[in-house]
Amino acid sequence: MKRRIFMLLAGLCLLCGCTKSNIVPNGNGSQFDDLPQPQGGVVWEQLWEDFDDTYADQAVYPFIETVNAQVSSDENMLKFFLLLNTAISQEEAGAYATEVIKGFNDLVAEQNTSYARSGEDSYGGFVEKYDVYVMVGMDDSKDDKSTWILEDSIPAGEYRPVSAGTEG
Repeated sequence: MKRRIFMLLAGLCLLCGCTKSNIVPNGNGSQFDDLPQPQGGVVWEQLWEDFDDTYADQAVYPFIETVNAQVSSDENMLKFFLLLNTAISQEEAGAYATEVIKGFNDLVAEQNTSYARSGEDSYGGFVEKYDVYVMVGMDDSKDDKSTWILEDSIPAGEYRPVSAGTEG
């Protein structure tokens, strides 16, 4: 008799310890609230991480120190600040900046397929909606505009590779 009661209690304990709720929360204070939520079809937190992983990869771009970008809807502007640890030519800086801008667009397009990817003669569907400002300079002298390798501005909807001497 004691053995049956013991087995019954042991079975109840096992059943009580093995219950797990499989109910999906309704979003009001749920476990999913901490996950990045898309804005405009883009999970910006993930995009910035991918952007940095790709364009600040010193194995691929040994001259880069940091890449920074900003989307300013109020100003309708995308700003790119590409800071280097080693000097490169204006042509190399322009080619790299052009690649970064197209790559940024393509990261957006991967998450929101309503935007066209970049092409040979296009920055792509997301970038073309914004004015683009880009600066390339040495990290250790970024505050001295006279030392910048290049600075360029491209109006929304226009395509041309980034180059020095065309800002404004």
